Order: sequence, then C-alpha cells, then structure tokens
Amino acid sequence: MKGILNFTQEQLVSQFNNLKFAKFRVQQVIDWIYSKGVTSFTQMTNFNGQTQGTLSNSYCIYRPQISAIKKSIDGTIKFLLKLDDSLTIESVFIPEDHRNTICLSTQVGCAVGCKFCNTGYNGFKRNLKPEEIIGQVFVIKDYVDSWKDRTKRISNVVFMGMGEPLYNWNNVNIAMQNLKLGGEIQGLSPKRITLSTSGIVSVLEKIIPTLECNLAISLHAPNSATRSSIMPINNLYNLENLLTICKAYNRLHPNKLITFEYILLNGINDNTGMAKQLIKILHGVKCKVNLIQFNSWKGDKFVGSDEQKIQNFRKILVSSGINATIRHSRGRDIMAACGQLQSSN
Repeated sequence: MKGILNFTQEQLVSQFNNLKFAKFRVQQVIDWIYSKGVTSFTQMTNFNGQTQGTLSNSYCIYRPQISAIKKSIDGTIKFLLKLDDSLTIESVFIPEDHRNTICLSTQVGCAVGCKFCNTGYNGFKRNLKPEEIIGQVFVIKDYVDSWKDRTKRISNVVFMGMGEPLYNWNNVNIAMQNLKLGGEIQGLSPKRITLSTSGIVSVLEKIIPTLECNLAISLHAPNSATRSSIMPINNLYNLENLLTICKAYNRLHPNKLITFEYILLNGINDNTGMAKQLIKILHGVKCKVNLIQFNSWKGDKFVGSDEQKIQNFRKILVSSGINATIRHSRGRDIMAACGQLQSSN
C-alpha cells in the first residue's frame, strides 16, 4: 500500500487520474489530511463509501508510533518515534510564548560524523521517506492537539534534528512542499521553515536558485584546519567553497540572511583569534551568527566554553558589525538540545 504523504499535490493529480477520480478530489483529500489531521479515509465524510474504500485500499496516511516521550523543565517535549522497520528517530516540540517549533529528523542517524554530535557518533542507518518526515509533524500535532487548539498551532519547522537534510534532499523537498498544504491555519509558509546543513556544496549549488525556505549553515570553525578536525565533511566540501556558495546564495536571495551556527568548544574554536578569523571570512556575506553552547552527551570528548567566553566572543563579532546572538539550548535535561538527539537502536 502506498503512503499518500509521499506524493506532492501534482503527483496526486496523476495518481487520482489513474483511479478515475475527478481532479477536485485531490484538494478535498489534501484538506482532510493537512488541514484537519484525519488518520483514516473513512473520516472523510464528504466521500461516499465506495470512494472511501478505494482510497483505503490504495493508500495509507502514515504516522510513526510513539515509543517514548520526555518532558523538560523548560516545556520542551522530546518524542522517540518508531518506524515501520522498527528503527527509531527523535523529534522535538519547542513551545514558546509567541511560536511553537518542531525540530525534525531527516535520517535515521547521520553519516556526516561531526565529532561534537551525538547523532553522528551513533552512525547512519538510512534516509527517511517524505511520509516519515511529515509523520513526525502529524504525531506531534496529534499529541499537543494543535489541529483544534489554535494557541498550540505549529508556527515553525526546523530541519535540525537527526541527519544531514541535503543527503536526503529529494525526500526533504517533498516533505517541505507538502507541509505548506494545510492552508492558512495549518500550513507553513517557506519563511517559517529552516533548513540546516553542514554544507554539502554539490547539492547547495543545485538547489539555491529555487530554495524558498531559510538557510542555516553549521559552520563551527573559522578555518579549514579547525573545521576538519571537528567536522570531517570539511575534507569533502572545504570552507572556501562553502563560503563561495553562500555568497552566491546572497546574490540570488538579496533579502534573506544566512544563519551560521557556531558551537563554542573550550580551547578549540572560542578564543579571540578565532573570533577575528570568523569576522574576516564572513566579510561580504549577508548573515547572522548563532552562538551555541555545547550540549554534552555520554561519550563526548569536548568541554563547552563558559558563559564569559561566549559573551566575549559575541562582543568581538558585534563590534565588527556582525549580527550575533547566543542561542540558549532548550531541553538539555532530557537530551533534546542541539547535538544530543540519537536513536535508541
């Protein structure tokens, strides 16, 4: 049976044409699934029994199973989700005063292998299908009842969970397209979606001309030697080429900022010299910098920079005119913060 969430709206038109359904049925099904959150075709009350049966025999509306839930003292909720092949992923719901964000995974594990990241430490198993990406959103919306309670509406989605999104770009792209289908209340505009990547230049150069969502780059070092020591991906796609593609993005999207993510590691990338190098390489790049505290995990080999070092690093960047903020991690007590997600398998 085919997962209906794996198809774009355009693909569903072709699918339904093969079933001899009128074209308007596509929008009706989309409304039920993406606006109302139904889990079964029998809940689609404007369809007769025969149509419901045909849909039920042809497609499923996928939801991963919730294996465990952990709640942080700061309100963050982490979900351990079980997929059909019994592999697991983690997703995070981050409620705030004026927005609710979901952090999505795109792979089971991660092949990039950043030394400071728990996900990469545990290796890579496979890519997620579009329905497994969208299903994370739907499961969390079910849990917090955001389909009906507008105060719990999901306002933002960040592809910052397990995996490297650009190593699974085709499926991630379908998921992003489909997450816009929920209309004004449930749908997400591109400006509310952020794609975070370690910098897969070969994919970036292909997609940036038409990339609608926000772009975040995991940078974490201002020179190739340091970056390669903590991010092996830099040996494949070096810093110089990455910054070249970032400048190309600026030219193509002059009204958008690139967000550079920078985890501060004590004695590695947090001194004054590193801050000045960062200023130099970001010259001419329209961007902002998110400075992130290192979030520890079992087996890690790093020490995070203390608060004073982080503040000093920021002051140096700001004094040069760079928009730099300190991102305080959410859900650290439940291992839900940046770099802490993992699979239990």
